[in-house]
Amino acid sequence: MEIRQIQYFLMLCNELHFSEAAYKLGISQPTLSQQIKVMEDELGVPLFDRIGKKTVKTEAGKLLEHHAAQIIQQLENAKTAIADLTNLDNGHLRIAVLPSDLDYRLTSLLIDFHHDFPNTKVQVIPSIDILNQVLDNEVDMGVGLAIQPDPRLSQIPFYTENYSLYVNKAHVFAMRDRVSPEDIAKIPLVLYPKGFYGRDLIDDWCRKHQITIHTIMETGSAASLFRLVTEGVGATIQPSQLLESLETQDILSIPIQFAPIRELEIYYRHDKYVSRAAKAFMTKLELFFKS
Repeated sequence: MEIRQIQYFLMLCNELHFSEAAYKLGISQPTLSQQIKVMEDELGVPLFDRIGKKTVKTEAGKLLEHHAAQIIQQLENAKTAIADLTNLDNGHLRIAVLPSDLDYRLTSLLIDFHHDFPNTKVQVIPSIDILNQVLDNEVDMGVGLAIQPDPRLSQIPFYTENYSLYVNKAHVFAMRDRVSPEDIAKIPLVLYPKGFYGRDLIDDWCRKHQITIHTIMETGSAASLFRLVTEGVGATIQPSQLLESLETQDILSIPIQFAPIRELEIYYRHDKYVSRAAKAFMTKLELFFKS
């Protein structure tokens, strides 16, 4: 069985449609069908059932998919390890992060990383589906809210932070030393849309304290939210340390009584080779948030 055949097989497992799989592989459908047939003949069992227009995996197909994915992963690990050995640092590092504030805060870290690894291409991908992107090998690591322990993952907790209320200097709460959950329920807010990690955390906190908040505007950009705060459209609730990343003197950060708290961690597939560049990035990330 050849690596090429395994790649064809995995693509068909993903698409479950011969035409679509062949298109994505850049080959003809008869070629794909022939290669799958060769694999089935070699193994002595069918890997797919053709039921009308539907293609479904057999039990043997599901079993082979599990092991084939590991084979391809190990091959990728070998390629990455060899690239590390040659010390060219010309790899590709893909990082899924919480959208909005995390990608907003990482610019100085990325500049520092580039100085040490100038030949490594880095993609920072804001995502609300970090876990699945890591598990599906679409990214090399995820940086997000702490999740339940998962045997498929290596997980590194690296930071815990409170949230604060951000207002402009003319806001009715501008002179307050602290605000309560009940205070926040009385004012218009600008927040991330539902489905964003930061918004879900705030909504859970509101339910815990039995308050209902009023959003006057929602956007997925931290920069947009703070512009709205500056212009007096509403206040926002964001991580307390985020103010340090803002180049503005028109916004104040006010501590919240019983504030929302988030725990951040790095996670990646435990079966994935961690390159020298990836290790360096994780180390820099931990130091960046502790400084």
